[in-house]
Amino acid sequence: MDPFFILALALSSKPMIFINPPWTTFFKGEKVLLTCNGSNFYAPGKTKWYHKGEMLQETSGNNIRVNSSGTYKCTTNNSRLSDSVTLIFSPVLLIMRIPYPVFEGDSLILRCQEKDNNTLTQVTYYKNKKKISAFNQNSYVFIPQARLNDRGQYSCTAFKHKSWKIISNEAVLYIQELFSHPVLQTTDSQPIEGSAVTLRCEIRIPPQKSNIQLLFSFFREPGIMLLGQSRAGEFQISKFWREDSGSYWCEVETVYPRVYKQSHPIMMSARRIPITGVHIEVQPHGGHVIGGQKLVLLCSVAEGSGTITFSWHKEGTEAILEKKIQHSLVAEFTISAVRENDSGKYYCTADNNSSLIPSHSVSITVKRNGRGSLIAVITVALGSVLGFIAVALLVYFKHQRKSGQDFSTDLPRSLPIQIQGTMESNACTQLKLQEIHSDEMPVVEDVIYSEVWSTQQGKEEAEDASEKPPLDKDYSVIYLVVKKAETQGDSTGSSQIVNGINGDTTDGFKNVLLS
Repeated sequence: MDPFFILALALSSKPMIFINPPWTTFFKGEKVLLTCNGSNFYAPGKTKWYHKGEMLQETSGNNIRVNSSGTYKCTTNNSRLSDSVTLIFSPVLLIMRIPYPVFEGDSLILRCQEKDNNTLTQVTYYKNKKKISAFNQNSYVFIPQARLNDRGQYSCTAFKHKSWKIISNEAVLYIQELFSHPVLQTTDSQPIEGSAVTLRCEIRIPPQKSNIQLLFSFFREPGIMLLGQSRAGEFQISKFWREDSGSYWCEVETVYPRVYKQSHPIMMSARRIPITGVHIEVQPHGGHVIGGQKLVLLCSVAEGSGTITFSWHKEGTEAILEKKIQHSLVAEFTISAVRENDSGKYYCTADNNSSLIPSHSVSITVKRNGRGSLIAVITVALGSVLGFIAVALLVYFKHQRKSGQDFSTDLPRSLPIQIQGTMESNACTQLKLQEIHSDEMPVVEDVIYSEVWSTQQGKEEAEDASEKPPLDKDYSVIYLVVKKAETQGDSTGSSQIVNGINGDTTDGFKNVLLS
């Protein structure tokens, strides 16, 4: 149930007196019906009526008719006494009719009335003896929305039969609050930093207006709206920090008619708990890490509040490895890949502007990665094997030279040799042999390297078969290792090469390698 509705019901435990007709000033001789009501908690029963503080009558119901001036109160079923109402029965000819009860925001009519309801002229209205309105004919004063400053004593004057001036009595217009002035309450005006705080905007509502719709807003200095236009009269701050300290207030207004009220501000400030129990922890546990692995240093505090500044240090150095500022009791520092020079002792500190507290130190030992040693061993082994092979090849070639098998390097360089043969597809295949000079490829002593490529001759390509093919085509390459002829000349050597390519093996060739 809404707490404000409960407040309204609590007020309604005191009965109220309703007046019919709803005025407080009457002509002498008139009778007025009073009703003691205002609470549904009381079953119909006997009602006691009091006039000018004395017991007037006990009735079986809750109604009574009266015609005497004075204050009236009532009680029903042993309830508390109601608030008093004051009635005036005047012997004058002109009275000021003022409605009762009147609340903030109500519209009301103030009327000047003659006893016999005769026509009045030149009617003038006064508030606290000051003229506020004047009419040639009998009229009334309309207040569309009553405010508390409309309270006061009202009277009127008029002319009866256009020549007889009559003056009314003074009647009090009492305007009741639609709801009480709001009061902002808090569960703790000096909460511990990080704790929850609840703000409650409390008001009292008269039972006659228990169904009004109210909107609540909460503010913090300097005019920061925390919660606006809400039907809830409470606002919770889940975590109250030092920066939340300051002046707070609430505002309440009705949906219609618009009545607005603001509470007095209250001061709230956060209490800071000093830091104690700073502890550092290593992951992996023990502080033994292999090079390249991740290392995590956790820094925690057993107690403390507010914004905490964590920092990590290595003994023997003045530099701060890492610094973090956060609303937390735990923070971590990570080294993604440790190295051997990361070995040493580490510690952390924590500070919340009250005191700087260091932790104990922990030792970190970084071991060399075993995979690096294995790679080094393999690299040395491969280097040794390759060196052995190179030495063996060198010994072999020297042995060949000493045995008389000398490869010629004086074979004359000639133009590419064309060899034609018939392929299975009956297409003419052209092979071109071109010497690769020593500035293009390393030359082994007594060996001549030649590049051979083949093309499929078409009608257009056959016209110029002696030229080099375009560089953007792919050709098979044939490497020939040719032994220098010992007795024949250039022409004989060339002829022997041609025969070798055609497939006839001669003494002029050491080897033919096709790829």
